[in-house]
Amino acid sequence: MEKEPQHREHLWKNVRKMQSAYRDLGFNIGGTQSPVVPIIVGDFEKTLVFWKELFEAGVFVTPIVSPAVPPDMCLLRTSYMATHTDEELDRVIEIMEKIGKKLGVI
Repeated sequence: MEKEPQHREHLWKNVRKMQSAYRDLGFNIGGTQSPVVPIIVGDFEKTLVFWKELFEAGVFVTPIVSPAVPPDMCLLRTSYMATHTDEELDRVIEIMEKIGKKLGVI
């Protein structure tokens, strides 16, 4: 990492892009400050439906539900790497927006 700082720089570029896009769309991402960006859905069932539809669309996220979080704070855990391309991230944003609107999360 010290010899190739461009990887860390690109990771944070990707993270800032995704955080900004999610906030602009109206997703609740809390106060995250890491490459792990939560999408706070709240409702247990809606979180699982969102997760399943994302998975079927080719987007991998991890659902986090009670007892790991309070019952009304269920979320989708998204995470990003330096190797993600802008095209991949744009596709994820597009899919998240479509499903988020469909389910009334945004």
